[in-house]
Amino acid sequence: MMKGLLIPICLTACALTACAPVTQRPQVDDKAVAEEARKQSELALQDLAEDQTRLFRISYPILARGADLCADDFHPAIGIRHGNVQSVPKEMRDAAVRVLGLTDELQVIQVAAGSPAARAGLQARDVILAVDGKAIHAGERASDHFAELFAGAAKARNAVELKLRRATAEMTLGVEHERACAYPVLLHSSDVINAFADGRQVIVTRGMLRFIRDDLELAVVIGHELAHNSMGHIRKQMGNQFLGTLLDVLAASRGVNTQGLFGSAAGAVFSKDFEAEADYVGLYFTARGGYEVDKAPNFWRRMAAANPGGIQQRGFGASHPSTPERFLALEKIVEEIRAKTVAGRTLAPEIKP
Repeated sequence: MMKGLLIPICLTACALTACAPVTQRPQVDDKAVAEEARKQSELALQDLAEDQTRLFRISYPILARGADLCADDFHPAIGIRHGNVQSVPKEMRDAAVRVLGLTDELQVIQVAAGSPAARAGLQARDVILAVDGKAIHAGERASDHFAELFAGAAKARNAVELKLRRATAEMTLGVEHERACAYPVLLHSSDVINAFADGRQVIVTRGMLRFIRDDLELAVVIGHELAHNSMGHIRKQMGNQFLGTLLDVLAASRGVNTQGLFGSAAGAVFSKDFEAEADYVGLYFTARGGYEVDKAPNFWRRMAAANPGGIQQRGFGASHPSTPERFLALEKIVEEIRAKTVAGRTLAPEIKP
């Protein structure tokens, strides 16, 4: 047996040897490799920081100016993005210390233009020490602890006192808060061109950020996903799916295995209408965020070019409006918003009686 295997093994070894590289490989110094790894880690961190900065810059005004479109799903906000070294992916934390100056203490990372924080004088890299005299814990839970203290203080008064350290000087600033939709807009590391809502937050992938050409397109995407949350689409779909699942259970009790067919079908009911409604309400979010929406439909035309399968997608089984249908409907929404703007009317979607 072993003799029979020995010849094929030897032949394979010889073949592998014959396929080996033949050129001289350059010798690389280990220290140089470590230095290059450090540089690449810093570049990766800078790219991530730029994407997060862009997403917050566009999303915060939409969340704040569209607060009354979110019904009761709003919270007090001052327009800052904050974090510490624990907020950064582990593989980038050393770079975060060197490049961003992050530590275990909570820092202001970004201040939204025109926000209460900007008017009060907060600046990036301010270290947040306390809220209304209550010290903030450093470390893993610093952001959560700040959110808890801020929410409690905002309930008691219109202005919250923040104790800060800027460079070596300490100061206390009073910051008035405003309402904003309670759906944080977060960045996902995926390279897939996608954005989605889950009822509690909005997720935008880095792939989508690369696909998007300008601020208006990003505002359109954010507005669309915010509308899914504010209109309760995820909750409604889950409710529909639950009712369908009851039919699956009933069928199973009578010996019929539906393999979840009724649940899946019920969950898809109205999905096309929900998408159309998110286009409609979402464009109001975008307009209220300060964007001229006349060219907004062009984004979906570009999406159609990137995903041509959706151009002819029609009928009962379609989960989204076909892209030609979507584009033409959006043009009519633009006309509606333009007419309200000219007439000085409130930018609010029309709700059925």
